[in-house]
Amino acid sequence: MYSPSTRANFADALDPAFRKFYSDADKELDYKYTQIFNVLTSGKNIEKDSSISGLTKLARINEGEAATTDGPIQGYDTTYTHEKYGRKTVITEEMIADDQFREVEKRAKNLAASLNRTVETSASNVLNNGWTAGGGTEDTHQSGGDSYALFYASHPRSDGGTAISNTTSMDLAEDAIETILNAMRATKDDRGELILVTPNTLIIPPALEREARILLESSGRTGTTNNDINPYKGALNLVVWDFLGSAAGGSDTAYFVLDSKNHNLNWFWRERQALDRNVDFDTGNIEYKLTARWSNGFSGWRGTYGSTGDNA
Repeated sequence: MYSPSTRANFADALDPAFRKFYSDADKELDYKYTQIFNVLTSGKNIEKDSSISGLTKLARINEGEAATTDGPIQGYDTTYTHEKYGRKTVITEEMIADDQFREVEKRAKNLAASLNRTVETSASNVLNNGWTAGGGTEDTHQSGGDSYALFYASHPRSDGGTAISNTTSMDLAEDAIETILNAMRATKDDRGELILVTPNTLIIPPALEREARILLESSGRTGTTNNDINPYKGALNLVVWDFLGSAAGGSDTAYFVLDSKNHNLNWFWRERQALDRNVDFDTGNIEYKLTARWSNGFSGWRGTYGSTGDNA
């Protein structure tokens, strides 16, 4: 636990000879989670999603016969439980009065930067831990309704049909993109019917940006002397997310493909940031506290595909 910010701790802020102060957190983060998740609001303590299958294709009817009966199948349930997050910082009355630059109080009030980092970390954990059922580090992200991880080689169908994979270990290259896009377009629902997934987004850590831009922006095919066009130029929107890289506890090789209009990665805001200020009567110390509540995870795996990128 940190003690209050005092004049002894920030002597420079009392010296008018200094020209300016800067902070490593001065620059606001460019939110990326909003480009990936369905961002929703909630007015309850939990949110629950369920699924229901469609119907199979029509069957031919012979003359004089009745149509065969079909019906939807109840799918899996998923529960989102909102968690509360917060941080407090304290500044002495004397520190605020004598601060020549008003900088210490300004930094204390900028708890929003801490919230930004926490939100990006919480969201990226869904992908970073996408191969571990119930995976999560700072917070626990639920498994899917089928009790398996987001990326799994054998997702069951509720009708008992052939299981489906949405994961590979292929490193980021043209053959991997081809394999993943074809697999996603072949995704079937819980009745074994194609659901017409359209993969359109590639999500990567910074370490893969060079390779990804070569794959998606070159006019010709990469790694060949043939004068062939690049079939994947402009095929996928590129999202480079720093919080997927090893510097943020993620992987420098893993990458993800998403159908941005047909996925179930969800973020629920229960309470957005609330900044409170309090003056302690006995000491005159100023307290700043920021809290927020949210939950995130996935209700279904379809429309997503993940590769560990390690050729395991």
